[in-house]
Amino acid sequence: MRFKFLLLTLLLCHCNQDSAPKVDQIIEKSILSHGVNQFKNIHLTFDFRDYSYSLKRDKTKTVYSRSTQRGNTIVKDVLINSKVLQRTINTIPEILSDSLKRVYSESLNSVMYFFQLPHVLKDNAVIKKHLGSTLIKGQPYYSVKITFSEDGGGIDFQDQFHYWIHQSKFTIDYFAYNYQTSGGGTRFREAINRRKIDDILFQDYNNFKPKQRFVALDSLPHLFENGKLSKVSLIENKNITIH
Repeated sequence: MRFKFLLLTLLLCHCNQDSAPKVDQIIEKSILSHGVNQFKNIHLTFDFRDYSYSLKRDKTKTVYSRSTQRGNTIVKDVLINSKVLQRTINTIPEILSDSLKRVYSESLNSVMYFFQLPHVLKDNAVIKKHLGSTLIKGQPYYSVKITFSEDGGGIDFQDQFHYWIHQSKFTIDYFAYNYQTSGGGTRFREAINRRKIDDILFQDYNNFKPKQRFVALDSLPHLFENGKLSKVSLIENKNITIH
């Protein structure tokens, strides 16, 4: 009798594991929910703070660019396949040191990474792990941990992310990350101002930080709900146009 009970328990556990979505399925459903599967082949522009950005992607290459005007001077950065950066000033190429190329590339890549969520969660360098379920403000979320392999993960491959993906809508309502550059730190973002443009879901974010520079990422939803995070900025993308 005891053996039959243990066998039934094991079978039920096995069935529950089989019925739970796999991490790849969660991310794929999130990509479809956001409509960013269209990012495989797209040309769009948007404004973020003092810069105008452009994203162009087709089967052969991905081109990020941004430009800003400072008086009568127009500064433009173009990054091809996240590797080759060229800066021009009033259309004249500028010779940059390797360190400056790295700084400008990091800055441009960072903005584009967050703008393209969750499309970028399928990149080859991404290491995904399903951490289970979490309640935030009474809503159920899948908690997904993202890290990066050193090969292809860029100079920020040591950064860690947690994404909280709604269990029925499959939207990314919250995410958090630890970063190492510029002294490092922890950030927690809350999605706001959702709107659809050509069936693609775009959203802005309230950007928060904890009192300590580094905290465990899985503790941030609790700190957020209890008002223990301070808002440091608004991440707002304006004038989004799909060409």
